[in-house]
Amino acid sequence: MENIHDFVYSPEVLDFVKVSKDFVDLLESDLPEERKVFTQRILQILPDLYAKMISLPPNEPEDDSGNQKHVTEEEWSSVYQKIYGNLASQNEYLDIPEDTEYDRLEIISRELSEDLSDIFQDIKDFLENFRVGNEDVMNNAIWDCMVNFENYWGTKLLRASLNLHKSYTRDVEILEKMDSVFMEKHGGKEIDTNEWFISKRQQEGEGN
Repeated sequence: MENIHDFVYSPEVLDFVKVSKDFVDLLESDLPEERKVFTQRILQILPDLYAKMISLPPNEPEDDSGNQKHVTEEEWSSVYQKIYGNLASQNEYLDIPEDTEYDRLEIISRELSEDLSDIFQDIKDFLENFRVGNEDVMNNAIWDCMVNFENYWGTKLLRASLNLHKSYTRDVEILEKMDSVFMEKHGGKEIDTNEWFISKRQQEGEGN
């Protein structure tokens, strides 16, 4: 690998930092009230985030200490609920589980709000560590993000992109029927956070 300074300030890394900031800024903002506008904006960012990630040069961590985690459960929850509220009937989708998730193949339900919030968690952790300015920490932040991409959020990004595309191109009349059914079933229903990924992750961390 080239020296750390040249790597962390390379055009490829800075391009990834820029699109990462665009992604985080969107999800931390007041989301566009109109679902189609939000869907369009996130669909413009996700492919760029994926492309900039796989364009990064290979690197190695400076040590095994690991970087600090910055995203709190409250922050994750805020992003989750905003996306959930915006997407409504388009939030949930059916999928075939990974081999490692279940003992047998079956159709399961996933949520775009969870996928996007989990990606947000890793990307914001990366940005917070990168902006520290210490080049060893910056390098390790990129390494962590690359590993998490390969093992975790890259798949979530592709799944989310596919199902956001389906929502974006769905017929208006079908959307209205789906929204009507959704409101009848979920209107005013409190969201259960017990199975949220970040809750599990933090509980595991507290147990260590």
